[in-house]
Amino acid sequence: MKRSLLFLALGALTAAVPAGAQTIESGNYFYDLSEYTPAQNGGSFPVLSNILSNAGFETGALPPWTTSGWSVTGADFYAGAYSAESFGNVAVEQAVAPVDVNDITSITVWAKQPEGVAFAAVDFLYDDATFDEFLIAPGVDWTFVDMTSQLRGSGNLVGIRFYGYSGGGPGEDLTRIDDASIEANVGVPVGVSTWGRVKQLYR
Repeated sequence: MKRSLLFLALGALTAAVPAGAQTIESGNYFYDLSEYTPAQNGGSFPVLSNILSNAGFETGALPPWTTSGWSVTGADFYAGAYSAESFGNVAVEQAVAPVDVNDITSITVWAKQPEGVAFAAVDFLYDDATFDEFLIAPGVDWTFVDMTSQLRGSGNLVGIRFYGYSGGGPGEDLTRIDDASIEANVGVPVGVSTWGRVKQLYR
């Protein structure tokens, strides 16, 4: 019933728009560009965004990632021109502004271990100064790893940490990662949008 009423409200609003007004409808949102001014402020709408910076290491350097032994390489990568690599059981980490786990839609990475060990630890860091550690299984070739199910049911995520490995075979203890992603619904101020004022009427 609620959805029907909102749909009718949207229809009525659309019908009432003066001739010549610039209107946009996208998904569940209705925008009236005629009411937009650069000075507009306040309000936000959800936008899916990767909250990690330099997620694919395309700057050619690690920052803002911090590490005890990882480096950036152009010798091998999943996409772009760079990836990050480690030799041994060392960590690379990035802190993020606290984000509610309920606003996170996915946490993924592309990873590989040429030696075929398929053993790497990952930590999710939380704002209560604790972390959850679990294992992923990179392949010999670039492997897409979805870690979303490892999130807690509640709390605020404040960072992620990847480890390499040591031991297990005669080859180099090499781990590479690329295109890490923490996708979250984050608010974007209406005033910086060129789409106009958000009516936020759901069908």
